[in-house]
Amino acid sequence: MMTPANGIARGFRAARRWLVDEWNWPAAGLLAAPLLAAIMPVFLVLEQPSLFWIALQLPAYLVHQAEEHIGDRFRRHLDTLLGPEALSRPATFFINSVGVWGVDVVALLLAAFVDLSYGFIAISLTLVNALVHILAGIARREVNPGLVTAVTLFLPVGGIAWWMLERATALGPAGHLGCVGVVVAEHVLIVAWALRSRGSGVRLRRT
Repeated sequence: MMTPANGIARGFRAARRWLVDEWNWPAAGLLAAPLLAAIMPVFLVLEQPSLFWIALQLPAYLVHQAEEHIGDRFRRHLDTLLGPEALSRPATFFINSVGVWGVDVVALLLAAFVDLSYGFIAISLTLVNALVHILAGIARREVNPGLVTAVTLFLPVGGIAWWMLERATALGPAGHLGCVGVVVAEHVLIVAWALRSRGSGVRLRRT
């Protein structure tokens, strides 16, 4: 007999299969990006331009993730750098959903309801990621998955957002360092996880 709990569990399994196993989440994010961007002008109507630019980091990131991950390009690129299966599909999805979508949403909520300065966390996530792509491209003299949107989308969207918040807040150097530090630590943990997975000799399951 099908119970509500069983139905919910089956729904989650079906969603996981569609999003992760069949790797549809990057394309789904690309479709969601313009829809999210379309509601952002609400912040302008409410005379909250800083929140508009903070919120815009998420749809910008969804477009960036599409460039990175449609066709599993990022994981295949990482395999050439760190060895096969440095990151599994579930791990990659977790990083990009919790570590990006979740961080951006939490930063926006904190900026709206606690202190506007928390928006620098979302903006730092955008700009630090852009910097990583650019430096990696220069170092290896190649176009890596995500480099195009890092330059054409992240730099202007993140740069304008940073400028807007600088005008609207009084966050000092220590606060900026803390926001950037959170993002840098997240990137370091991802690289450390990938290196550990490779170095341990344990092949993460490809789904």
